[in-house]
Formats: sequence, C-alpha cells, structure tokens
Amino acid sequence: SNRTASNSEPGNTDYTSEDLKTSEDPAVGSHQAEFPQELDNQEHKLVANGTGFHSATMEGVALESRKSVDVVNLSVSCTATCLPFSSVLKETPAIVGFSSKQAAFPITRQPLGSFGVVSSSSNEMDEEANERMLNFYQAKEKFKKEMKIEGFLYSDLSVLASDIPYFPPEEEEENLEDGIHLVVCVHGLDGNSADLRLVKTFIELGLPGGKLDFLMSERNQTDTFADFDTMTDRLLDEIIQHIQLYNLSISRISFIGHSLGNVIIRSVLTRPRFRYYLNKLHTFLSLSGPHLGTLYNNSALVSTGLWLMQKLKKSGSLLQLTFRDNADLRKCFLYQLSQKTGLQYFKNVVLVASPQDRYVPFHSARIEMCKNALKDRHTGPVYAEMINNLLQPLIGAKDCTLIRHNVFHALPNTANTLIGRAAHIAVLDSELFLEKFFLVAGLNYFK
Repeated sequence: SNRTASNSEPGNTDYTSEDLKTSEDPAVGSHQAEFPQELDNQEHKLVANGTGFHSATMEGVALESRKSVDVVNLSVSCTATCLPFSSVLKETPAIVGFSSKQAAFPITRQPLGSFGVVSSSSNEMDEEANERMLNFYQAKEKFKKEMKIEGFLYSDLSVLASDIPYFPPEEEEENLEDGIHLVVCVHGLDGNSADLRLVKTFIELGLPGGKLDFLMSERNQTDTFADFDTMTDRLLDEIIQHIQLYNLSISRISFIGHSLGNVIIRSVLTRPRFRYYLNKLHTFLSLSGPHLGTLYNNSALVSTGLWLMQKLKKSGSLLQLTFRDNADLRKCFLYQLSQKTGLQYFKNVVLVASPQDRYVPFHSARIEMCKNALKDRHTGPVYAEMINNLLQPLIGAKDCTLIRHNVFHALPNTANTLIGRAAHIAVLDSELFLEKFFLVAGLNYFK
C-alpha cells in the first residue's frame, strides 16, 4: 500500500489522501483543480519540464495532504528554466546600473545572468521585461497544448515552499538563543564530503536566516568499503566532536543521506551515545538509500559489478548490502538493523527514489515489497519482515510522517544512463531537480 500514516490526534492513526482532478477550460486555456472529499487512491504527479511542474492523476497511489504526505512523482527535464523567486528589493538607495523595479520581474528567457539584463533606463527595462514575460506566457501556452497529460505547471503554483528571495537585500542578525538546526549530510559509496554540496546550497538559498549549521561528513570518505559498524563509529564520533568543538546549542538535528550513507545514518541512531539527541531529531531525507539492501535488483549487469567490486575491494559494506555476511538471513546486518528503533523519532521521514536508478532497487529506496519478493518463498518472507520492522514503528509514531517521492529524470542516451548510474547521481548534481524539489516541497521539511 502506498498510503502514508500520520496522526491528527494523540493515540490515533489516520490514513488520509486527497484526490486531485484536473479539468481544462478550452475557452480560457487554464487548468482548474478540484479536490473532492472522498478518499481515493490517486497519484499526485509533479513534472518539471523547463517552465514548471505538472500535476496529473494516476491510479493506485495516494497523494499529499496538509497533515500527511504520501507519494509525489517528480519528472525532471533537462530544459533550461527560469529563476523561481523574484527578488523584491526594499526601498534602499539605488545600485548603479540596477533599478528597484527590476526585481519585480522574474527571469524567463535563457540564457541570462542571475540578475537579468542590466539597463540604465527603467523604461527600457520595463519594456524588455514585458517582452520577456509575453514570450514566456506564449511559450507556456504552447507547451500546455503539446502536453498529453492535463494538469498545472510549476510556474502556476501560487504558494511555494519558500517565498524568500535567494539573496535578500538586508540580512538580519541571527538569534541563536533558541539553538541551531544541525543538518548532517552523509555521502554514499566511494563518495566524498562535496557530494551533497548542491543540496546544502539550495536549502541555504531557500531558507536564509534559518539558523542552519551543516556538517558535511568526511570521516568515511577515505574508506567507504569498510563494514557498517566501523563507518557508524566514525560518523558518530564526527557528529559529537563537531558539536563539542564549536560548542553548539542544538535545537534540532536533521540528516540527509545519499545511497549507502542512509544505512550509516540509521545505524548511528541505534548507538547508546546518540540517545541524548533522539528527542531533537527533525527530518531524515533519504536520497536513493538501499534500506532493504540490493536484493531483487533487476539489473544483472549492476549485480555482477557489485559482486566483482566486493571481491576486489574486500568490502564489508557491499557484503552486508547483498545479505551475504551471514548464512542466516535473520542474522544479517540489515535485518538486525531493521529490528532496532530510530526512524520513528523523526518528524519527517522522506524517501526519494527513482525507477531509472539501477544501482539501488526502487523498492529498496521506498521500503516496500516487490513482485520478485512475493514470488520468492525462501527470502521473500524475511524481506517482508524487514519492511514490517521498518514501517510499523513509523505508523505507530505520534508525530512522525512518512513521505515518498518518485523521481523521473530526462536523461541522455549514454552508458551511465543504461546502467542506471546517471539517475543514481542525478539527485546530487541535477540543479533543475534539486531547485524544483526544494521549492515545491523539500524546504518544508527543514523549517
């Protein structure tokens, strides 16, 4: 089931979903959304195609509501897009070469600099901005007519996750009396501390003055092929030392992990030394995390490659991800980790997955059953137990909400795309995806 549990009242578990239906008025050419009260299994699909996201309905999946958020499909195109925020300047002395009216118009035609075209004449700038807006709306209407799926575009959204300009003209002094929000970013296999730099950048741009402190984990980057227990100890030491070194007063802690890094994060939550911080946990953003290992991977090429890499590197982590660290599956690291508490302490558990990613199975990143597991009478029951171990505490948690995001990328026909690597790293290096994801939903998880 793709329904997500959240609790509107203490002690009660409600399953809520909303059905988004779109209808197009041919006379106006715009799309209107209707939200019926009846619950229905429909999917809220967001598509980014240059000018914005696209919403459509599909059967079998519930969508996001105000209290509980379920499945959001993100489809990302490589087409250039416009900046989402119009940086509205306050009444401040004019900057040479800039007009105070300039910021009121979004940048809609590519390529342009971050601040648009600089003009010494406000009249010329107004005319140019009006021309750009006209071209934008004409292209937008043409795009709507060419789309086969009805819906609304990202640029039609009246409310985004943040309405603060990327570069506010006046920076207010941060008040750290209430503590800061520590965000720990953990890279994946054979990665480094710079892997999640764009994630950090878009969160900082979208939430200026948010009292955020980022810890870009680097303790494991020299050896990501070690076993999970070793890498867990390294990350835990790094977090505690960072807090003590800078004498941080922590109000909230969030984790962002990519690939293998998500398993390390979950393992840290189970350590006794981290118990003091469990009540401060806020958001867990999992980007293509193999929470159920790499079992039932549809790509024989990737499975063979992982097997060869494990043999060459003598990797303990790869051995554990493939459930070959113990003959008894219930004694394997990932199964035992699923039995330990941790995720239910977060306010938001956000799982981002892509069916185009063949490095990490789609169902493993989403923590759900797959067809092959249902047919497998030997490993399938153990697999189902792991899923139950992970999801039941989330369903029973009072203040925890589970959110699943399905991502579809427009990728070129390359070898990296064929083997699934392109989609696996697109959640890290695709500026278009990251900007749209955080503006539509992602920033809400870090407020």
